[in-house]
Amino acid sequence: MKLHGTFFAASAVFAFNAYASDASACGGCFVNNSETTVVTGHRMAMAISMTQSVLWDQIEYAGAPEEFSWVLPVKKGAKVELSNDAWFEALDAATSTQVVEPVVFCDNFDGGGSSGFGCGSQDSVAMSAEGARGAEGSPVTVVHQGTVGPYETVTLATDVPGALNGWLEQHGYGVPKDIQPVIDSYVKEGFDFIALRLIPGVNVQHMKPVRVVTPGAGVALPLRMVAAGAGAKTALKLFVIGEGRYASKNFENAIVPRDQVIWNFDTKSSNFNSLRTAALEKSGGSVFISAYAQNGALLSQLWDDAAMSNVSYQIGNPNDGLVTSTIAGAYFMQALANGDAPDGGISPKSCENRATAHQATSSAVVVDNCDDEGVCAELGGAEISASEFACAQLDDLAVAFTGMHPGDVWVTRLEAELPRSALATDLVLEASKTQALIGARFTAPVYVNGPCEEDAAAVLLPPKPKNNGMGGTGSVVVLGLAAGALAIAMRRRVAVRVAG
Repeated sequence: MKLHGTFFAASAVFAFNAYASDASACGGCFVNNSETTVVTGHRMAMAISMTQSVLWDQIEYAGAPEEFSWVLPVKKGAKVELSNDAWFEALDAATSTQVVEPVVFCDNFDGGGSSGFGCGSQDSVAMSAEGARGAEGSPVTVVHQGTVGPYETVTLATDVPGALNGWLEQHGYGVPKDIQPVIDSYVKEGFDFIALRLIPGVNVQHMKPVRVVTPGAGVALPLRMVAAGAGAKTALKLFVIGEGRYASKNFENAIVPRDQVIWNFDTKSSNFNSLRTAALEKSGGSVFISAYAQNGALLSQLWDDAAMSNVSYQIGNPNDGLVTSTIAGAYFMQALANGDAPDGGISPKSCENRATAHQATSSAVVVDNCDDEGVCAELGGAEISASEFACAQLDDLAVAFTGMHPGDVWVTRLEAELPRSALATDLVLEASKTQALIGARFTAPVYVNGPCEEDAAAVLLPPKPKNNGMGGTGSVVVLGLAAGALAIAMRRRVAVRVAG
């Protein structure tokens, strides 16, 4: 798909928070036998439609290897493409859980500063191909080979167990012995493999995200391959984009009990992290937490439960004027801030406006009607061109929406810290049994060491009525979803604890 339209370059930073992880992946990570690279994490996203499934992945690693490889089992017909850092940055920042301190009213106003209320402080807890083909007679077929950004890529197909392992080792990839039966198992199941490695000499210090596009619906994440390059525990962070809220089908599902969150005014923090850790340890660690789930999250201005207003995102320095109200806008503007904007004249705001014009459209489906040369077929009456959701090469949003009805698209954030024993089976996704919403920011319902002088003088302010989340006049500017707190000075003498 070749998409047209560009926007100007500028300088800014979209701040985002990512919780620390040991190592995580959706494919196997391999290094040259002489290297000591350590994979420290991955960010992943999946878009699921009846037309195609798309898997995004970004590798984080320690070290500067001359050669680094990543191998992913894929269904027949899959292709690999380069993605953009801004895609993950926008998704991660917008869906990170944040606990906000309660707004507490003290009734002994005397004009002398002896009382006050806390408002807006927050605890950000979401953490807080080488060779054109094989040797003559080789059982491995090179289906496709090319270059994607800083990577050499190769797609391999074989029906002989053990052959792929041999090919990888012959081309400099170290394959752990315990991974061979895993690879052989995928071979028996009819999978191809896509391998990527950094092009020698490109001096890349940071792995660009890639996406793998597979025809037809797919709901499985190949966790068995994660064992290659994984440590004793693997942290997974997965954004699922589809027409409904998703959950794990074959792992336990859990949530962090938000009604048990306690805010401590002395430390300006909550116990959310400890509650999250306890949830992740259920079933011996074989569990996925549903941390966020919102309908319309990519295109609509959403409701902030903590601020009782609609959400706005400030990208970088307020003086830069990069403000948006949607994840789509954050994606386009963050690319601009990163210096990844294409040459040309249209603005990220115009790209956002074009995309969000379809935020409520549930009667038409998004189709990829343009070929690589930019020639576009005529649309049917119930079709929307994927080019409506793209700014030139910034087409992650367009690829994500392909095959879906824009007004029905959800974003679900799943998190896990899986022990190595849990990597013996692939993750299978399904529609969640509950389609309830889970917001990113919420107010702690209980507090300790509060701002008021006497226990009886403190009450939590009642919530305001909630609007429909699709507009309205209220707003809260979130600075990269790590907003600074607006604090009103207060004098505290007696610690209090008030339930909401």
